[in-house]
Amino acid sequence: MKKALLILTFMVAAITVAHAQVWIGGSVNAQLNKNLKSFTIAPDVGYCFANVPFSVACALEYQGAFTNDEGYSHSLTVSPYLRYDICDIGERFSMFVDLCSDIEVLDFHFFDVGLSPGISFNLAEHWSAEFSYGFLGYQREVGDDNAIEHKFVLDFKTATAEFGIYYNF
Repeated sequence: MKKALLILTFMVAAITVAHAQVWIGGSVNAQLNKNLKSFTIAPDVGYCFANVPFSVACALEYQGAFTNDEGYSHSLTVSPYLRYDICDIGERFSMFVDLCSDIEVLDFHFFDVGLSPGISFNLAEHWSAEFSYGFLGYQREVGDDNAIEHKFVLDFKTATAEFGIYYNF
């Protein structure tokens, strides 16, 4: 208990010292159609480096899905990424590109690494909304028969769209 309290104290102190450089947030997604019902919860934490256009962050994504054929399934994915802020568009908008990776941690059947572009909108002094769409990169997937599939992907399906809300310290 003392260790947990000490770690929590150091985390709060680090966030306070790193004023305006740390953000927390995430996204929630749902998909409903005739054969598939799924949801995703992805909390996110990141750090913006001072005086350079780079940030580093990580999301922890939980996805649950129900299909008529296979029943319920779930996955847990760690998604670290490096963000490059391309440019500001006016006072409230900015464009970015993420060098991102998704690593499935429950059964290690999926891994990808690639680029994903996006736009950020500053809602208020500490709040922002982000939208990213698309993926260009490499994917490795292990099928049900343990066959490994390697592929290079340019993906602009609606399933790659992500919307998130963030609080910036």
